[in-house]
Amino acid sequence: MTTSNEAPPALNRDFRRFWAGSLLSNLADGIMLTALPMAAAMLTNDPVLVSGLMVARFLPWLLFGLFAGVVVDRLDRVRLMVAANAVRGGAIAVLAVLVAAGYATVWALYAVMFVVMLCEVFYDLSGRAMLPDLVPAGGLERANGRLVGGKTVTEDFGGAPLAGFLFVVAAALPLAVNAGAYVLGALVLLGLPLAVRRPAGAEERTAAAPEGAPRGAVRAVLAEMRAGLAFVLADRALRPTVLFGVVVNMAFMAQAGVLVLLVQEHFSVPEALYGVFLASSAAGALLGSAVVGAVTVRLGRFRTEVVSFGLMGLCCVAFGLVPNAYLAALAWMLLGAAMTVSNVVMLGSAQLIVPGTHLGRVMSVIQVLGFGLAPVGALLGGLLGRVELSYVPVAAGAAVLLALALALRGLRGLTARADEAEAAAAA
Repeated sequence: MTTSNEAPPALNRDFRRFWAGSLLSNLADGIMLTALPMAAAMLTNDPVLVSGLMVARFLPWLLFGLFAGVVVDRLDRVRLMVAANAVRGGAIAVLAVLVAAGYATVWALYAVMFVVMLCEVFYDLSGRAMLPDLVPAGGLERANGRLVGGKTVTEDFGGAPLAGFLFVVAAALPLAVNAGAYVLGALVLLGLPLAVRRPAGAEERTAAAPEGAPRGAVRAVLAEMRAGLAFVLADRALRPTVLFGVVVNMAFMAQAGVLVLLVQEHFSVPEALYGVFLASSAAGALLGSAVVGAVTVRLGRFRTEVVSFGLMGLCCVAFGLVPNAYLAALAWMLLGAAMTVSNVVMLGSAQLIVPGTHLGRVMSVIQVLGFGLAPVGALLGGLLGRVELSYVPVAAGAAVLLALALALRGLRGLTARADEAEAAAAA
């Protein structure tokens, strides 16, 4: 990575509009991801049933992620994001009515989580693929850091505590606010320019399948899905790094799947303060997003990744071993900081080395392989939680540290290529 003392390029008006729309969507995400587990805990105290929300959360990536990558590389990305937010708002509004009427069930929570996260697949991939076209050369990591920092403030500092307080007033109230935030986020994105909405060459790929030939269209879509998968699996640096991400996500989802029970039962945090506890991670994530640029310049991408992933593993272990909620909140905060730094550097590295025409599909493969097995991790966490809740974070941390030791070579190769690509772009 370059260590020039020149000021980073300013982020333009288009990025700021994109960022504003993302902030509103992040606020809605924070409310939903706090309110739904709380509603599940209100309906059942079975760790497996509660962890089922994590299965519903990540199952859409496994089922539709690769297809979404093809769609993102073909269609207007802004329209996809707007449509995704509109559907998410509608699904949450329906759930709010069910909760208010007393007809909500765990299965209804699963269904709404699945629909909302299916929309998130298209929204997230569209945003990540569009970002390199929204920022000037040399500004990608700054933009990613800004997005992560904003996500942290709105989702964890704003949405999570707000959901906790509103839930105590009325279980349906945070869901109603949630639906409105999704709709507002969709409206803000409508002003983005046409130039960033579709990648170069999208028209040619769309026209490759003749009209009226559904079989040919299906073959074309499958061919593009295979091309994205082949790109990742054939890359000697991406392949082991993505496999490492699979293990890390499974481990973290095992812990996240029973987090509401860990916090409320194991650490005896009151229901109204559950969102506040989650905000400790937000404090760490905000810190991580603020320092990631300086840390990466000082240590380089490779060392930054090793330190941050190592700290993640240690924090997971500490979360399971500490004796009280205050130390658990500290471990959760440090975990948020380490995760933010590692994610920003990893995402920026992939965006630098993958061609723009393939970015949607490659990002979808990375997300599918990373998140596709997350439901398995959540279920394993639920099963282990039935034995003892504190065992879950300890096992998760040990898995992260072991996987990191095995993935060092791949991380070194990926970050070295990102450094070269950034230097070439700057030149």
